[in-house]
Amino acid sequence: MKLFRLTVFSLFLVSQLFFNCQKSGDIEEALEIEMPEEKEEVEEPKEETPEASETFDIISESNPRVTTHHLQSGPSGFQIGITSNGGGVINEVVIPGLGDIMGPESDRYGRAGQVAIRDASHGGRYNPTQAGFFETLGSPCAITQTEDGKKLIVEPRPLALWHGDGQYDFTRWENIGEDPYRNDGGNSDEDGLDEEGLEGKQLDEVKSEFDYYGTYEDISGQYGISIGIVKHYYQISFIRPPGHCINQHRAGTKLWNPDAVQSDISIKAPSGVHPGSDKDMNVMTGVWSLRHDRSVWTTKYLYYRKTNGQWTITDKESVGSGFPDADNTVFILSDSNIETEGKALGLYQPKTDVNKNVIIGINETDNSIAYKDFRGNLIKLNYDLKRIPTMSKYGFSNRIRGMINRTQLDDNIYEAYRNEVYIIYGTPKEIKDAIALLDEGLNI
Repeated sequence: MKLFRLTVFSLFLVSQLFFNCQKSGDIEEALEIEMPEEKEEVEEPKEETPEASETFDIISESNPRVTTHHLQSGPSGFQIGITSNGGGVINEVVIPGLGDIMGPESDRYGRAGQVAIRDASHGGRYNPTQAGFFETLGSPCAITQTEDGKKLIVEPRPLALWHGDGQYDFTRWENIGEDPYRNDGGNSDEDGLDEEGLEGKQLDEVKSEFDYYGTYEDISGQYGISIGIVKHYYQISFIRPPGHCINQHRAGTKLWNPDAVQSDISIKAPSGVHPGSDKDMNVMTGVWSLRHDRSVWTTKYLYYRKTNGQWTITDKESVGSGFPDADNTVFILSDSNIETEGKALGLYQPKTDVNKNVIIGINETDNSIAYKDFRGNLIKLNYDLKRIPTMSKYGFSNRIRGMINRTQLDDNIYEAYRNEVYIIYGTPKEIKDAIALLDEGLNI
């Protein structure tokens, strides 16, 4: 029965249009791709699940260009920077000899290096976003650096919804900051709820049912790798029961799409049937991406690995619907088509257990992993050399059947969506060699 439902889900994805979810802030979902075959693999060490940290207001006014924490990796001076003003998003990537390639075009809360999720049933506008709500309304967070300076930890905290991309105004209140809708008088919205007496006002309207947790770790020197390489893990937890925030996007509202609702969201786990509703995520897309200013670094070439394990190079400016022969796990941006020369930045989402079984059930009594589920994960490279003429965008997208709200699960269990990505600097050949060493070390 699960296999039958998986087949139906695949057919649904091929036919489903994702509602013109172009985002004004430039966070978006992916195009459709083939369903990868699910294979058995060696079990990896269990990822530690985080515990709750101190609390902040979900959003506040702040400057998206301020970098509060830095992490250097390797001997060349490669460095990333993140900000506690906006959810620990990446707003600095230092390329040796060039400096920070994230300038005014990419240093925005809607464009920084980050993850965001959305789903088809809510029209793509119930959109928990790492950075915050709007371009100067970020989500403040606590960031801890380990004593050896090798790891930055973005402590768990709630995710805000992005503002609706000009298509759905759900914020009656603007007491913390303005939304982008200029015809609402600053005191109205479209969700049909009486929010005059809403205790938290705008803070309650934008506080989603999800929490974010992430780490950035310098692993240069591990697995025999000598160049700059940062491992980034992130986890988005459906930790709160359905409340006011998701109810603003309920069935019957402007963008609700009942055709996307799943008859059973789970595939292998949890056991049993878990039908989707307007309180669940149905046909969910998670996008993690980086951006940089082309005025600082003008890349021309993209190296990617094919399904046969061989590397190829292209000067194509956008993947569009994807490279049909790509393995969809790794690519390298470079300013040189000679692999031993130039500057290059690689992104790698390896086929680890974390990246295969992207949904986990967490037992909050002891923070253990109760189950894992493939959830029909469809993976795609995102690459747009000229997302706008002055900025490049690139990363990965995952499309899954959905996520189950905790009221459908056993007591003390909630679901989380997770991924891990490696950010690597060197020449194209150095990055290829590092990936080969990483594959060997990870038993891939």
